[in-house]
Amino acid sequence: MLDKKVKLIYNPAAGDKSFNSYLDKFLKHFQAAGFKVDIYRSMEAGDFKYGLKNLDSSYEALIVAGGDGSASEMVDLMQKRKIDLPLGIIPAGTANDFASFLGMTQDIEQSIKRILNWKIKEIDIGKVNDRHFLNICVGGIISQIAHGTETEMKNRLGKAAYYLQGLKEIPNIKSMQLKIETSKQVIEGDFLGFFIFNSKDAGGFKNIAKLASIDDGLFDLLAVKTGNILKLSSAAADLFNGKEIKNKNLVYLQDDYFKITMKTNKEQHCDLDGDKGPAFPLEIKLIPTAQKVFTG
Repeated sequence: MLDKKVKLIYNPAAGDKSFNSYLDKFLKHFQAAGFKVDIYRSMEAGDFKYGLKNLDSSYEALIVAGGDGSASEMVDLMQKRKIDLPLGIIPAGTANDFASFLGMTQDIEQSIKRILNWKIKEIDIGKVNDRHFLNICVGGIISQIAHGTETEMKNRLGKAAYYLQGLKEIPNIKSMQLKIETSKQVIEGDFLGFFIFNSKDAGGFKNIAKLASIDDGLFDLLAVKTGNILKLSSAAADLFNGKEIKNKNLVYLQDDYFKITMKTNKEQHCDLDGDKGPAFPLEIKLIPTAQKVFTG
């Protein structure tokens, strides 16, 4: 007897589209565990909200199959609608950093089974202006690379697409004048970009923000000052390999609040969990233990 209910929302165009071939296995495993599965198949960007219609107290969980962007969109909707259900994330996108950090695996069937183990954790999330995010907020050259990488290329080449786009952007690297305010201090200067981490992992790289934790009540900010490109490239290589960084052009801070303003004559946007985010100025707040998620 199927006496429990879950909602599955999936993006059929995510990543290499592999989740589509696992849909029947998802149903098989959840039905075997006594769940009735209500399914919403996304048809276009931004339509997850329609999958949340008629959601009531009879549901025990929400499951999203997609990448970091899909998971981030779902969290934003859940927070704004005050939906207090645990969220399961099946890593089916180009970038699956947060699901991986939670203990999910690229083996989709294995991730389905791990969600059914029903291990739930309350985690911190972030909010930039009016938009919630799960894992990372980025500004500067890195966000330009993300915004300039075509979806088709990301789906076809995965992480390599970002490298290729990054090579194209090298001649266009320009610094930006930033004012970074925290709850304790103010930093001003010329920067190439910044990262604000919730977890340790981002961009397919492990352990970049060594001190970061998803339940410590703090963000980890890494800001890159303008400097010698070769030295910065060497520091960046160490950073992305999880090594300790000692470089005067890298600023590392922990706080639960940042306000970042940019001196510019044109509108500039940040990047949230791999997708285009709000425009500057940015007010970034940490919301402690605000989201329930399934862990592996």
